[in-house]
Amino acid sequence: MMMMNYRALWLWLSIAIVFSVQSCRALAAGEGSKEADKIAALPGQPPDVKLQQYSGYINVNETSGKSLFYYFVEASVDAAHKPLLLWLNGGPGCSSMGIGAFQEIGPFRVDTDGKTLCRNPHSWITAANLLFLESPVGVGFSYAAVKPQEVYSTIGDNMTAHDSHTFLLRWLDRFPEYKTRDLFIVGESYAGHYVPELAVTILDNNLLPHATPIKLKGIAIGNGILEFAAEQTQLYEYLWQHAFISDSAHALITQSCKYPDDHPSALCESARKAAYSRIGNIDIYNIYSSTCHEQKVRPSASKCMDLADPCSQYFVEAYMNQPQVQKTIHANTELKYPWTRCRVYNLDHFGDSPKSMLPYIKAVITGRIRIWIFSGDLDAMVPVTATRQSMERLQLRVAADWRPWSADGKDVAGYVIAYDGLVFATVRGSGHMAPIDQPERALVLVSSFIRGQPLPPPQPQHDA
Repeated sequence: MMMMNYRALWLWLSIAIVFSVQSCRALAAGEGSKEADKIAALPGQPPDVKLQQYSGYINVNETSGKSLFYYFVEASVDAAHKPLLLWLNGGPGCSSMGIGAFQEIGPFRVDTDGKTLCRNPHSWITAANLLFLESPVGVGFSYAAVKPQEVYSTIGDNMTAHDSHTFLLRWLDRFPEYKTRDLFIVGESYAGHYVPELAVTILDNNLLPHATPIKLKGIAIGNGILEFAAEQTQLYEYLWQHAFISDSAHALITQSCKYPDDHPSALCESARKAAYSRIGNIDIYNIYSSTCHEQKVRPSASKCMDLADPCSQYFVEAYMNQPQVQKTIHANTELKYPWTRCRVYNLDHFGDSPKSMLPYIKAVITGRIRIWIFSGDLDAMVPVTATRQSMERLQLRVAADWRPWSADGKDVAGYVIAYDGLVFATVRGSGHMAPIDQPERALVLVSSFIRGQPLPPPQPQHDA
């Protein structure tokens, strides 16, 4: 009888261990639950706003325990028939949730008190179901559970593209109703690398035997880093043309920087640094915008009025670091360090970062994927002049020549040119982040992109 008890106990323990190991492996494989990721309401959310929101983790590597954090919000109207839009911020190392979702295109922006959420009247939830990914690992709430610093030290473009592709496959397993939806990938800044690299990864993997296809329909990039060295050269040209540096400083840069763009001499770097140090306290990402002088929350000013406050990043940081917020969005609170807007990565650290993204752009065009490139014309960091030069280097046939477009039928919102396989548009009056500086124009632009329709022209104005 005692022997039978020991055998029964041994059998029970064996089964328990097996189930425990399987459970751990399931969690490591990212087999979470859509229901567990659901957000009833975000802290500070307007009570009259009803949205389907989710957030949580998808594990993309069992060995290192790499877990990528996402925030997903369904379209506000007719979500069942709207496409899926994946948003990626750049940096490299900046948070798509903190910036993309809560400063740019999500349903809410954070008010000056760092606690109250304000309705974003120009959110892209009217056009698509929005998925924000904290990528690469180590950004925002994303993390590696095993030897994290070692993992973070090896991050680069290839790892980011591979992890993002794995994330998408596993996220679609968690939200299977989106497997048949059209997917659009949109991003800005260093996402000029992330977006086309992920698109090419998807296209390549879709061709593999027994692959789970992802229904990629189009990509769009705003003020994207496509040819960084050339863009840095144009930065100083742009600043000179807009009277931010002197003629003498510009002449010295021109004389000193005669080497190829990607091999500036020490003399060139010195001339550039000297000129840059004299431009004063301006926002290089929008040369005519106000700058932040009070890097803290302002409870008494909370009115949900100025959604484009130059200090908004600090309001978001305060919001994301609230324990109640982190609990509500299912963030890993054991990380023991505060949420930050951007994890600082030097571009030199990304050893596999291509000098030019134009081959990737051409590969996306060859794959017959819709591609739009857009540029805010007040951005000095990635000047519209540099992006136009990149478009010219693609040597595509012009299908519809340069013309103005409008968001309201009256004012010129920017200019657009259509090539065979690619559309390039400017956003007038916008800097590096069009959804912040020109939210209405950015929404019209992305809506036209998703529908595959030309940007609307200004209506003829008749004299009274």
